[in-house]
Formats: sequence, structure tokens, C-alpha cells
Amino acid sequence: MDALTSPVYIDYNEFFINSSNILTVPYENVTAAFKTPVATHSTVIDGFDWTQAYPGSHRDGHMTYLEISQEMPLSSSIVENATTVLSSLTFGIPDSMSSGGQPLPMDPSWYICRHVFISTKPEAKLAVDGGNKCDFLSQTCQADLKTSLTQDWGKAADGTMCSALGFDAIPPSCQDSFGFARQDVMAFDAAFLANTTLGPVQTNKEQQQYSWRIGTGYHDPGDARAYALAANRTYLVATVWGYSQSEKHIQVPEVSFGCLSSGASHIQPPPASPSSTTTTTSQSTSSPPMGTMASSSASSMLNPAWIATMGTMLVSATDLLCSVGRTIIGMNSR
Repeated sequence: MDALTSPVYIDYNEFFINSSNILTVPYENVTAAFKTPVATHSTVIDGFDWTQAYPGSHRDGHMTYLEISQEMPLSSSIVENATTVLSSLTFGIPDSMSSGGQPLPMDPSWYICRHVFISTKPEAKLAVDGGNKCDFLSQTCQADLKTSLTQDWGKAADGTMCSALGFDAIPPSCQDSFGFARQDVMAFDAAFLANTTLGPVQTNKEQQQYSWRIGTGYHDPGDARAYALAANRTYLVATVWGYSQSEKHIQVPEVSFGCLSSGASHIQPPPASPSSTTTTTSQSTSSPPMGTMASSSASSMLNPAWIATMGTMLVSATDLLCSVGRTIIGMNSR
């Protein structure tokens, strides 16, 4: 049986979800790097009980988690003697909505989109590390962002209900406080959560094979700059609690914001030397990981754009179809 692999964004840049920025790496290397994270932070997000029919009821206990790994060696087939530091976003749900590490069945009337924005502005990091959560975003910014994430619900692109797609930019009213950023998007519904491999990606705080992860590029082992890059990123995760295509109870979806950063202005590298770590060969892949939806405004960046919806997962076909057997749907226009 082939060893499990995981897709990661290798570095952050404006078009970080472009397929050229994605590697598949051995999952065992990922789990080893996160065995003792150098930073772990979490934030509570407003949420709903999706086991009930849409729009459900408010339910406390929804969480977003940020973990920063120890440096992870990369295969010499990619770059000689190089490492990267991974940051991961995972998610938790109330205990009443899960059992045995798996989410309880989602009512089919739900469709949920998570939008990820990354800031490198020191002011954003300072505000979040200081305990201000997402309050550093102006009311105008928050209102405009909510509008952009809901106004085209079910109409932005075929095959998804999400109103905003991958590569879409954060609204101009947010750019003074957060900086310019393009988004990544993860979507899931009842069929997605019913898959025992994929469901925990959106509902379990522990590292999963297909958890959302981004690196710091390629570095020499022990290079402190890798940890500094990871530490200086601030993550805004907007979760849209929407309705599915079949749902007749139509109303503007609710939106929850969660903001996280590493907590320390600089993360000290761990003392252990990575030189003794054994790595397995990793290979690049040409299709994005995690349920990413891509906007046609950046279609020239895609190879092609792929969309994950109705229980599908956006990853390399050769990795995923063999292990959990699902459909990958190509999307060439918004």
C-alpha cells in the first residue's frame, strides 16, 4: 500500500492557492512536524447546530485552531537539504455534534463555506495577539466582507453555493487594517461530512491528512527566518453558515469571523537538530488541496481551477481517488 501523502501550500504570496505553489508531502513527515507544535492558538467562533434543519439554532463550542509546526525536512528530489515550517488551520465543533471523533450527520439543508485570508501587517498581528480578536477590523470592513460572502449565494459559480471564490480579494474597506489579501475557500455539506476521511478536516482540531496547511518556502535547516515568517502571519477565517441548493427556506446566511496569530512576535526554533530526521520522497502536484473554489478573474493562474463540492475533496486525483474514491470536478469559469 502506498504511503499517505498530504497537500500543502509551500509558501504565502498573493496568489498562494495557485497550483504551482502546492506540494504533496509524506503525511508521516507532517505528523512528525506537528507532534510538538512550537505555537498553538485558538479562537471561539459563533456557530449553529447543523444537525437540525437550516437555519438551525445557535450552538456554542465551534472553534478555529492555529498550530505552527517544527521545521519539516523536504525531499531532496524537491530541494537539497531544505526545510519548511508549516502553519495549520483546524476546526472544532461542540461535543453534542460529534461522536467517536466523527461529526454527527449534517442535515442536507446546510452548505457551509470557510474563507481564509492571510495578513502580514504587523498592526493586524499586534491587535490579534493583544486579545482584540477581529475587532481591529472596522465595522464598515466587517459589513462589506459579510456582503461579499453572501450576496451571490448560490449564484457565483456552478457547482458551489459559496458567494466568493478563491483568488477573490478582501474588500477595499478592509485593506487599511488587514492589508490586501486574496482568499482561499473551503466548502462542505452533508455528503462531505459523511466521508470518514474528510469529515474530521472541518470538525476535529487534531491534524488530519487533508487539513489546511501552508509553509514558509524553502530554508536551510535551523534557519530562524522560517519561524519568523510563520509567526508574522495573521489569519482571518470567515465561516458562512448557508443553505444548500435543495433548501427552500432561503434567507441571507449568517457569517462568523475568527482571527488568529501565533502569539509571539518571534518563535524560537526548537533545540532538536533536524539533520537526523528521516524523510520520505515528496512530489509536487498540479491540483490544489482542500475544497478550494477559484474565481475566473484569476483563471489564467490555474492549471485548471478545481472545485470541491457535494462531498468531493479538492486534491490530487492520484492521491485521493485510490484511497477514498471520489469525484473531482473541473471548473474553468465562474
